[in-house]
Amino acid sequence: METNWVFQEPIDFEHKQYVILDYLQKIDKQLNSLKLYPNFQQISYHLANINLIIEKGQFLTLNRALKDPDDEILLSDLIANEVPFFTREEIGEIYNSCVFSSEKLKDYFNQAKAIWEVASDTIAVEPIQNQKNIEPKQGLFIIKDNEINHLYEFIIKPIKKDAVETKCVIKKVCTCETDDFEDKVKMVKNSLIKNLNQPDVYKNLILFRIYHTNQFPFKETILPLAKRKVMNYMIQSKLISKKNLTNKTQ
Repeated sequence: METNWVFQEPIDFEHKQYVILDYLQKIDKQLNSLKLYPNFQQISYHLANINLIIEKGQFLTLNRALKDPDDEILLSDLIANEVPFFTREEIGEIYNSCVFSSEKLKDYFNQAKAIWEVASDTIAVEPIQNQKNIEPKQGLFIIKDNEINHLYEFIIKPIKKDAVETKCVIKKVCTCETDDFEDKVKMVKNSLIKNLNQPDVYKNLILFRIYHTNQFPFKETILPLAKRKVMNYMIQSKLISKKNLTNKTQ
């Protein structure tokens, strides 16, 4: 759904009620299945947009394409655009549509946030190899789905050029019945991590094991939250390391 939907023709409160309820019906189905992404991202974006229309008469667009369903939307990604001129009657229809939509979107935002919090609490991250190797901002993690081990590589990098905020980019390396993935890693091509298939590279990477309860959809909920936990571990460990180094030099 585009962010200018509320003032697209026809500008009619009853019609806009139908539009937003039809959109939220699809979101409701996804959230009832505990599928967090991209639904949480979309709800947050549309709620912020509707509230900006109400408060300032502006609507939001993005200055970059979102590459992943769980991409974080930053303030610097948002462009505030002036709403076109309308008649007094049309403004009344748009305002009523926005107030109605804001209340509905807020309910679904709170529902998605609750799913996020509960699901996050069911996920644990444990470094099991090269725990102190956090400087390269890259590594591997093992996670189970349907009792099958999946090995992923990850790189932590800025969300976009010159941004302070970072994201964790992941790519599936292979599936393994056991934790012994070495032979398969040697066969990997086109990896995110340079020369991942070389023993002197993959044997020195930090390796995590991700634990979860299998209560949530893997692709839409578990995996997006797991990679955020991995990234947070790397960032926090680096901050602690710097703090300890500073204390020793004082």
